[in-house]
Formats: sequence, C-alpha cells, structure tokens
Amino acid sequence: MVFEEEFNSTFGNKYSQLHLKSVVVKKKDALATITFLYPANSEDLTIEEKHEIIDFFKQRLDFERLDIKVKFMKTYVEEKLILKAIEIYFQQKYQLISTYLKDQNFHIDITPIDVSVQIELSTRMHTFFLEHNILSDLSKYLKENFLVDFVVTMEENKDIVDEVDIENVEIKASFKAVKRYKVEVVKEFVGKDFVTKPQYLSDIKQPTQGVVVAGFVDKVERKDFVIKQGKREGQQKAYFTFVLQDDKGKMDCLYFCAKKYEKPMSALEDFMYVLVQGDVRLNKLGKLCLYIEKMALATKVEEEEKPKKLEYAGKVVDTEKIVALEQDTMFDHKDRYNKKIMGRNIVVFDIETTGLDPESDQIIELGAVKIENGNIVEKFSTFVKPTRAIPREVSRLTGITNEMVKDAPPIEFVIRDFYDFTRGCVLSGHNLIGFDIKFIKREGENVGLVFDNDLIDTMNEARVSRLKISRFNLSTVTKALGISLEGAHRAWNDAFATAQVLLKLNEI
Repeated sequence: MVFEEEFNSTFGNKYSQLHLKSVVVKKKDALATITFLYPANSEDLTIEEKHEIIDFFKQRLDFERLDIKVKFMKTYVEEKLILKAIEIYFQQKYQLISTYLKDQNFHIDITPIDVSVQIELSTRMHTFFLEHNILSDLSKYLKENFLVDFVVTMEENKDIVDEVDIENVEIKASFKAVKRYKVEVVKEFVGKDFVTKPQYLSDIKQPTQGVVVAGFVDKVERKDFVIKQGKREGQQKAYFTFVLQDDKGKMDCLYFCAKKYEKPMSALEDFMYVLVQGDVRLNKLGKLCLYIEKMALATKVEEEEKPKKLEYAGKVVDTEKIVALEQDTMFDHKDRYNKKIMGRNIVVFDIETTGLDPESDQIIELGAVKIENGNIVEKFSTFVKPTRAIPREVSRLTGITNEMVKDAPPIEFVIRDFYDFTRGCVLSGHNLIGFDIKFIKREGENVGLVFDNDLIDTMNEARVSRLKISRFNLSTVTKALGISLEGAHRAWNDAFATAQVLLKLNEI
C-alpha cells in the first residue's frame, strides 16, 4: 500500500520491527482496523510510540466517515500456535483435504534461526502438494504470521492410505439453472467438474443421458450389497439412495459408491443442497431414476434481474447559474488568488455513494460548482438512481433515502452530463484522488468517456498549508479556515464548501 512507503519515510528504522498484517474496513461499524505484528523478542512499544503511530494514520488516511483503530500484536513462535496456523491455512485453501491432515503429519523444529516444518504424506497427497506448489505457499503464509523464516519440506510415506479424492479440491464453478437461480459449487466430492448447465427435474420426462440437476436431498440412506460375479465376486459394495427435490419437481437418485468416496458420501444429510450429473433411467418399478456419476455440495443463489438498458435521449441535469456579484461579499476581491486559480476554469465536485468501494459501490448523488477566475459561477446537482437499495447506515449518514432517488436519472445519463459540464476544466475535490475520481472514471469508462482532466486535491492542498490541525478531513479543514459547512455529507453542500477551501488556500 502507498502509505507503507510514507510510514517508512517518516520514521526510518525506528519501527522496523513492525510488519503490517491487515487493514480491515467494516462499513457497518464505521471502523477501520489496522493491525501490526512484531516479534515476541522485541521491546514493547511505549504509550507515546503507539500514539505517534496512530496520529500518523489519522493525519494521512482520509477515513472521514470511519474511526481508525491501530492494533499491535506480538507473535509467539510456539509449536501449538504453528499447528493451529497450519490448520487454518488448509481449512481456508484446501478444505476437503484438511480433515485428513492431523497434527501427527507435521514435525516441527524451532531453532534460533528459523523453523523447520516436515510434513509426512501419502503418495497421492505428496503428488498433489508438488503440483500445487503448496510448500512454498505455506512457508510464505507462516512467515507472514510469525515473522520468522520457515523451511517447509515433505516426506512421502507409501504406508499411509487415504481415501479422500484430492484431485479436484480446487475446482470452482457456477452453473445457471434456467433463468431462475444460480448454482455455485461449494465442494466437489464425487467425480470431476461439471460441463453442462443444470435443468429442472420437471423437464425430464423420459430416460436421458448426461443430465445435470440441482436440489435438496431428502431421505438419504446407505445400503450395502455383495458382488455376485466378476473379479470382485464376494466383495461388499456400498450404494446410496435419496430423493432430490427442486422448485418444480423431485426424483429418486441412486449412486453406486466407490470405496474412496464412502467417507464424503456418508456425510451427506437431508436438506443439503447438491449439484448432480448422471443418466436418468427406468428402475425395476418402471419409474424414472437418476443414476449418479458426479456430485458436489452447492449453494443456491438468487440472481438479480438485469435492468433494462435505457437509451440516452439528451440532457437530464439542469445546471444553475450563480451570480458572481454574490462572491464579492464572501471574499474581499476576485483577483487575489494565485495562478492555480486565476485564468483557469475549475469544477469542484463531491459524490455520495452506497459504500466505500470504488469497484462495486454506486453513486447516489453528485454535486459540483464551476469556478471561473476565482468566482463560483455555476451549480451542478442531482440525485442518481442506483440499481440496488441504499444501505441503512448510508441513509443515516447522508439523509438520502431510497424514496428520494427512486425517480432520479441513472448514472449512465448523469455521467454524460457531468462530462459535458467538466470539459476544458480542472477537476477538484476533497480526497479527490483517493476516492471520488475513482468512481467518476469508472462510470465514464462504462459509457466510453475518458475523464483525463488535471486534478487538484484540496486535502493535499491543506496538508502542505500552514494549518495547525492534526486531521485533514473536510469538516476539520473548513472549521480551521472559518468556512461554514452546513449539511455535511450531501454532495452539493460539500462541493460548495470545498470550493471555498480551494480558494482560501490559494489566496495571494
């Protein structure tokens, strides 16, 4: 992250023992948590040092709408903690094989220099670990969590017999089920990946080969029989029966189980949701029955309806002229600004959004003012209709409700009008570079428009100024400059206040 470089530049080697573990933003709790790790043999940080680091982040990270919490955690290199970390690693990345790895598989040797981890594996798992480069990935994961070097090796033990199907544990796929819902694989445990979209059970009215269906399991039962002929005559073999039910029908299912699949199949329970593939045949009673070849645990996810594509028919946002004479009562005279302001057209804007993620969240309000030669001369303000509901915490913060935006124009129209409003202008905003411009550029690209304007970020302007403040969010900066900020967290109000900040900071 960018602030890591600035952190090291600010403090040099003073905090070289600290290693950034994570930055977690919880929008619901309005909290950003930054976690540092440091070795157990390092000296504890003093209260003053902790406050120094916390102040650093508060000054440089614009979490205007979030509280910042910095955590400092010591790492203790102990065998039981290492084994626990290894268990978490495999549960997160290779869940199916995690249940077959026990503490006895791992031999740990802790030295003053590094930690050696030797893993004893069956032949099949040994091959799987090699193919997936697990040793390197695991050693990196452990080093990041314990801050010491790990040497991870493995030893093949041909006497270890495992029954787990590890060949496809990483497979992830999704399948649409006839416009109604999406089926997403949770865990493969019979056969390889699926190649066909699932269909409704009610659509299968006769024997059919290679069908794929999804539904809930009911009345699952294991049975055993003795093979009466062939090379395996006299051997016992298991098979499973259950009823599969989806939204439109149900069908009996039968699976003759290979020895290696008995354990995962025995874990199958009523009400589990599965994706299955096989042949539909008539059983001895003349009833359609699905003979299973492949199966996976799955989840049913409701699909969002795609909004109808709207055609842009012209301007949807009416701008409003602001009489320049009104500025003279606000500022002493209009020619007292530096070259950053004079002789330039500048659009200062602000947005309100459904959240803080520039990749997935949406704009719900856009407000802007245009500055010409130091005078605020034009206003641009509109609500924007999102494609999903506004979160409650956003409504509480901004006062913008779903009712207020229900008849607003969509962003694909608004962004075109904003593009026309900003042509030939410098763009400015508070934390513009870190937040607002990312949304604007993304929405512009979606309709084939490029916002390549020069940028002025008033947060950076405030930081290099001589303001004696420790935080540089908009409310703090306006207060320090004696500028009124009424109705904060509304796009037009914030944009107008930011424009005054820009002018004030660039007075001659």
